[in-house]
Amino acid sequence: MRPSRAEWIGLGVVFLLALGLRLLHLQQLRAHDPFFALPSVDERMYHEWALAIRGGDWLGAHAFASDDVVVGHGPLYPYFLALLYGLFGPSVAAAKTVQSLLGSFSCVLVWVLARRLFDGRVALLASLATAGYGMLLFYEGALVVANLQVLLSLLILLAVVRALERPRVSRWLGAGLLVGLSAVARPNVLLFAAAVAVWVPVALRRAVPRARRAALAGAFLAGAALMVLPVTLRNYALTGEWVLVSHAGGLNFFIGNNPDANGAFRVPRPFPRALADDPWEQRAAFRSHAERASGRELGPSEVSAFWRDRGLDFVRAQPGAWLRLEWRKLALSVNAYEPWNIRSFTLTRDFSWVLRLPLVSFGLLGPLGLLGILLTWRQWRRLLPLYAMLGTILATQLVFFVLSRYRAPAIPVLAIFGAAGLVQLLDAVAARRWKQVGLAAALLVALSFAVHRPILREDLSVAYYNLGNRYRELERWDRAIDAYRESLRRNAGYISAHNNLAIAYEGSGVHRAEAIQAWERVRALGEVRGLERYVERAERHLRALRAADAGDAPAPPRGDVVE
Repeated sequence: MRPSRAEWIGLGVVFLLALGLRLLHLQQLRAHDPFFALPSVDERMYHEWALAIRGGDWLGAHAFASDDVVVGHGPLYPYFLALLYGLFGPSVAAAKTVQSLLGSFSCVLVWVLARRLFDGRVALLASLATAGYGMLLFYEGALVVANLQVLLSLLILLAVVRALERPRVSRWLGAGLLVGLSAVARPNVLLFAAAVAVWVPVALRRAVPRARRAALAGAFLAGAALMVLPVTLRNYALTGEWVLVSHAGGLNFFIGNNPDANGAFRVPRPFPRALADDPWEQRAAFRSHAERASGRELGPSEVSAFWRDRGLDFVRAQPGAWLRLEWRKLALSVNAYEPWNIRSFTLTRDFSWVLRLPLVSFGLLGPLGLLGILLTWRQWRRLLPLYAMLGTILATQLVFFVLSRYRAPAIPVLAIFGAAGLVQLLDAVAARRWKQVGLAAALLVALSFAVHRPILREDLSVAYYNLGNRYRELERWDRAIDAYRESLRRNAGYISAHNNLAIAYEGSGVHRAEAIQAWERVRALGEVRGLERYVERAERHLRALRAADAGDAPAPPRGDVVE
């Protein structure tokens, strides 16, 4: 049935609500957040990569992800940013505004998809939940690939649902092209392509002859290949290695599968904690360690293969520990806790009153979404594309590690299931089907308990450390000092925070005694941990500070910062 006038009005309200929340959030970040115009960690990497593309370096000189061996995403997002920078200038604010528009449009796509699969009530509730989902607002205010993934995932699902309804070669080819485009952003979506390609002949066996079913599945896979193939050929032409999109899979696999892994992103031993904060240091450290162990220089794919094998060694040597780790990843994947490794939602709330509103969270959406999956199981044939998308995201986290931004594409799908489950429950109440209502309520309570079970505690020491770095760049010394102190209050042994606190004391010009004490702590920690570069740096600054106090030399230069 065509949407009624009331439904169109409801959709318009959802879009305006989504856009209003996002623009207000950006306004708050622009006014208060030091990260807004100074991207950090992965945001900085994407920003600088986009600037290089805009400056004419269209192809680069290495396989994609060679400049960021840990993140492992494809090149679509930096090219997207480069396009925006070409249109609006190298403006982070403009890029984030466009992301907010795309995020609002994603709410419209949720409405369209939910109405196609269920009804107008489900469409309205699902789109409202997506519009007011806190983590989506948060990511749309940051330069991360998840923003494209959410939009592309919804476009893919809508294209596949339409292609199943009217199985034409052109529709399946179009759906495949969208999958391939998404794979250039993050290759894990190819798992979704494989699942759907296997399902097509089964789903259409009664309506379409066998040969045509094979042609439809072939068109779908061909569309995906057409988008990925140019990236693969480009990688081979520049490196001589057949790299599908990026070569960081082995590194990510080791980070998520080693004796130190906890299910989320965690820098493994023997690497320093500061690697969590700098993709460039990640690249150098992982490559250097692999080459020392191998006794020769390694290519990018060889570095990835080295760390993949180390991860497999852990799986083979400690299968029990690995299985417990996988169970932990599964629990984290559906937990209210939001694992992060770029920006902390908790800390960012201090800069945006919009994020302090009672927004939708995974703690609410998770139990409802899981309940909806259970309550709608009789429609599993129509809903299989949604299952495939959720399964792809879950499998990725089980193979590697769990991050909040990795599960962002699952949020609109869970919103649809949650809305469908809630509508079905309300219908049961209206019809006085109390047995069904009681069973659903019991399931919801059990799922809520599972989703809210404490698994990991948020460590904000890195978040405050990064905040201090941004204030230091802005020469807001008192704010930087407060941030570094807060970081050390949460992790007293964080040597990088001690180092940069000493730099901030020096930069302020009024905390010379505190700077000396801070450098003495850096030296002591460096000696205990065998970190000679910290010891040498601390001694050099101490000599200069004491000489300056005695009037024998100028104050030490502002340098030796750890990012």
